[in-house]
Amino acid sequence: MRWLTVVVVVVGVVPVMAAPIPAERLEAERIVGTWKMTRGAHGETDVHLELDLYQSGRMVIRQRMPDGRLSIYQGSYRVIGDQMPYDVQQGMNRKAETLTITKLTDTELIVVDPDGLKEEFVRIKKDPRHK
Repeated sequence: MRWLTVVVVVVGVVPVMAAPIPAERLEAERIVGTWKMTRGAHGETDVHLELDLYQSGRMVIRQRMPDGRLSIYQGSYRVIGDQMPYDVQQGMNRKAETLTITKLTDTELIVVDPDGLKEEFVRIKKDPRHK
């Protein structure tokens, strides 16, 4: 009887393990990481902004201002198909909008905001000593 139980468990588990991962989940996992902006919404290339996207749905934006000051904003995001709704606290204000992901590869991310402004990012590897 034990042998039959083991066979039922193994036969029941193997198909679950072999099931394909949904494309939406793959995209959500692919976006996780640290991204550096290479082109801002108005075509500027001297933007000093990094975007950390965590698997938990947490996001952190680090932006170095022209005066050298570092601003850090925290919020949350989701990936639903090619849409990325996010919500971030910026000082006393809260910003929420949905970006459209127009390109996502292992090294490149391009998003367009609701006003049609495009921002481009490249994936960077962070020094694990700095969190």
